[in-house]
Amino acid sequence: YRCDKMFVTDALQEMLVEHNVYGLVVLDRRDANIAILKGKTIIPLKKTHSEVPGKHRSGGQSAQRFARLIEGAAKNHFKKISEHMKEQFMPYGNNLKGIILGGPGITINDFMNKDYLTGDIKKKIIGTKDLSYTGEFGLQELLDKSQDLLAEEEVAQEKEIMNGFFTTFRDNPKKVAYGEKEIRKVLEMNAVDTLLLSESVAEEK
Repeated sequence: YRCDKMFVTDALQEMLVEHNVYGLVVLDRRDANIAILKGKTIIPLKKTHSEVPGKHRSGGQSAQRFARLIEGAAKNHFKKISEHMKEQFMPYGNNLKGIILGGPGITINDFMNKDYLTGDIKKKIIGTKDLSYTGEFGLQELLDKSQDLLAEEEVAQEKEIMNGFFTTFRDNPKKVAYGEKEIRKVLEMNAVDTLLLSESVAEEK
C-alpha cells in the first residue's frame, strides 16, 4: 500500500479480486436466465423469454400447424439463448473456466444435441444438471447441485499447475525455486511468475 493522508490499498484489493468465473445458464422452453458465478456469488447477466404458445391453440388451427408453431418458436428461443451466451460469456476470455447448464433433462438434451451452440461456447460446457426451477431459484438450485463439478474443476486446475511445475523442474530446473529462503529471494527480485503455497504454511509467514 501507499501511505499518504490515508492508506491506499487499491493494488492489494485488486490482488484479492476473484477474476475467474463460471457461466451458469438455466432454461426451459419458455424462459432462460444467464449468470456468472464469481467466487461464491451469483451475478445475473441476462434474462430472456420465448414466444412459445401455450398449450391451447386458437380456433381454426389444426393440431399439426399448432405443433409446428410451437416447435418453430422453441427453436428461435434456443437460438436466442445461444446468442446471449456468446454475447455475455466470450468477453471473459480465459477467465471463463467453464459453463454449467440446468433445466428439465429433455430440454437440456434437445438444446445440447442440436446445432444451437457455437464451438467456442460448447467446449466450455463442463456439465449439465436436471432442475425443477428456472429464474433466480433455478440459478441457486443449479449452484447447489453443481458442487461436485466445481470441486472436480478445482482439483483439475491444481493438478495442471503442479504438472507445469514438475515439467519445468525437469526441463529447466534453474527456473524453479522451492523452500522458504529461496522463494523469498526470488520474490524480492520480482522474478516470480507462479507462486505455489501449501495449505499447511502458517499464516504469519
